[in-house]
Amino acid sequence: MALWSNPEFIRNVRGQLRPGKVIATACICAALSIAVGFAFSYQSRGVSGHYVWGSELFQVAFWLQALMVAVGGGIACINNIYREKEQNTFDYQRVTRLTPLELTLGKLFGAPVFTYFVFLCLMPLAIFGAVLGKLRISNLLAAYVVLLIGSLTVHMLALLFSLLTVRGAHTGAILLLLALVWGTSFSANNLQFFQIGPLGPFYSVQLLRQENWGGQVADAYRVTRSTDVFFGHQIHHLPVFLAVDVLFAGWFLLALVRNIKRDQNDYEIYSPVQSLAFALFLNLLFVAFMQWRVATAIDCQSFLLTLNIIVFSCLGLAAIRNRQRMRRILRAGEGTSAAWLATVWPAPFIIAGTLAAGLLIVLGIGQGRDLKVEWSANFAILRSLFFVAWFARDMQFLQWMGLRRGKHPLVMGVLFLVISYVCVMILMAPLKIFAIPERTAFSAFFIPTPVFLLDHSAWVLRPAIWIAAFVAQWILVALFIGLQKQTIDELNSSATVPATEAVPVHP
Repeated sequence: MALWSNPEFIRNVRGQLRPGKVIATACICAALSIAVGFAFSYQSRGVSGHYVWGSELFQVAFWLQALMVAVGGGIACINNIYREKEQNTFDYQRVTRLTPLELTLGKLFGAPVFTYFVFLCLMPLAIFGAVLGKLRISNLLAAYVVLLIGSLTVHMLALLFSLLTVRGAHTGAILLLLALVWGTSFSANNLQFFQIGPLGPFYSVQLLRQENWGGQVADAYRVTRSTDVFFGHQIHHLPVFLAVDVLFAGWFLLALVRNIKRDQNDYEIYSPVQSLAFALFLNLLFVAFMQWRVATAIDCQSFLLTLNIIVFSCLGLAAIRNRQRMRRILRAGEGTSAAWLATVWPAPFIIAGTLAAGLLIVLGIGQGRDLKVEWSANFAILRSLFFVAWFARDMQFLQWMGLRRGKHPLVMGVLFLVISYVCVMILMAPLKIFAIPERTAFSAFFIPTPVFLLDHSAWVLRPAIWIAAFVAQWILVALFIGLQKQTIDELNSSATVPATEAVPVHP
């Protein structure tokens, strides 16, 4: 189905682009363009030539277009599904004959259609400034391509937020989206460990200031590098931006298509295999753009494993199953391997994902490290295995808590986990666990200190304690799996309805 014949897209266009609204918006944009153009020409009367104020005029127009499309369009997308859920109209769209992809595309291009119209209304002012400023056509085309691709990625993420947002979290979702847009557009070059430029839509503004494709861009606040390092090879940031943003847009589109026609209680952002692929995709980006020689090998590994805590926390929490979903899976897979897998879930998923990510990081360190610096692959693998065990322990605990009776059991599980970590850290301070090297190994029973502190010098002091702490994590994983199996058995027994005996009928 073509986009212009998509019923959802047509519905949004008719609702947002009514004749009176279109005429009023066009008149306002025309008046604003005339006023801004006259103001710039009046203030620059003493400047020889028009290219100076023409370039400044174009930058103002481009900023307005970028704000309208990226920010305004993102907010429009994040409001779309959420408001329809509040008005109880979204369920009617889910049961239509539109495929999930058609419904997603209709909302993706239909929700921000008014912002695109304002973008076009401001285009004459931008063209006027570009002509007067004698700007390079290649830079203009590149800037607009970057703006549109980056904005499309933001719109997909915003639509996903809108789909997953629960009542009361709408404002927080908008603030999170704005923070992500701003952070990815300007803060990427300030990261110490990565050699990659910004990935947000406002990178297009910086792209306009480049005089050539290989140079550097200077502004009043920072020096923006236009060259990335991809597996040790220098490459211009523009193709990197386009490739990475298109890939992220594909992942967001996959999540939308999977869930947009599902019931809210059945949302599953990705399947287990897709979640593993997404985690490996993120780790491949981490390893590809990592600057391995800015720090020691253990610091680089600790930094990447810390990033994976965020990645697998999000994927792990999304993979945790509640009581209703677990009951459905057990009934559908009764007598098959799926029923057995449900009793140990999410341990296989977490172990496979964290182990693959850890080994990928170790391989990246081995290829990119400074050969003159001493490095032990065995200890790097051991740190990764500690990370696997620790993360599997915590996620298995949360899955067990998520199956228990009560109100918001998963929230209570996360709260218990946070309180336990806080209490452990408080108790370790007077015991001088980290102040005395011989005692550091004991902390591995409770917190993931091996990820950050385990090296040869720490190992030789207490090798038996490190080994005991590693084994203890797997014992706890097995314990939580056993508790989870008991909870699942109770769940099955409570769901079984005994057959009623037939009442004899006497003539």
